Amino acid sequence: MMRCIFCKQDSSTSRSVEHIIPESLGNSDHVLPAGTVCDGCNNYMAREVEKPLLDSLYFRERRFYAGLTNKKKRIPPLDGIHLQSLTHIQLMKTPLESEISIGAAPNVDEARWVNSILNNKSSSIIMPIGTMPDDYFVSRFIAKVGLEAIAHRVINVSGALQEIIDKPELDELRRYVRQGSPGSIWPYSFRSLYLPDAIFNNGHEQYEVLHEFDILITDQNECYVV
Repeated sequence: MMRCIFCKQDSSTSRSVEHIIPESLGNSDHVLPAGTVCDGCNNYMAREVEKPLLDSLYFRERRFYAGLTNKKKRIPPLDGIHLQSLTHIQLMKTPLESEISIGAAPNVDEARWVNSILNNKSSSIIMPIGTMPDDYFVSRFIAKVGLEAIAHRVINVSGALQEIIDKPELDELRRYVRQGSPGSIWPYSFRSLYLPDAIFNNGHEQYEVLHEFDILITDQNECYVV
């Protein structure tokens, strides 16, 4: 019998594979087989843990400029204001094109924006800048990735997943991901590793790093997901 690493319930009939990093952040490789996380926990975490993060302006900006699509294969637009006409506009990209287009947002007076563009020699656009999302959502997301990263590391070791599920030391982590605790936010550290447009070269091809994770274990046997 398979059991979910989060709720510990029977997950033998679950069909959803679990993406450790969401697909909307460019991950198609680091996944856990169906049943490692049950369908119920998979759906809950997509809705309550990942979505608030992905919908934040901070992550929408990064997904936009990196050209990362959602499950509908669309790049989320960025919202702004055309100052001269006070029109709600959007920056848009398509997956197959690197150029950015600008247009009036849906359901606004496009004619007012077009007339302003035609009748003014210059125009200004104001774009909000995203700051880091709420600590509560970031820490729950990291906690979710942490447990799944451990499971991913030992997925092919006989009996290892069962040991993770039965470890009482991980129960507080499970509860925080599955139920949350707004009054008590688990601490985390944050720093940038690469510039957003950093290009790497391995001698054969150029590439960008969209995401990566690792597990660090200290001499005091403390375990960190990075």
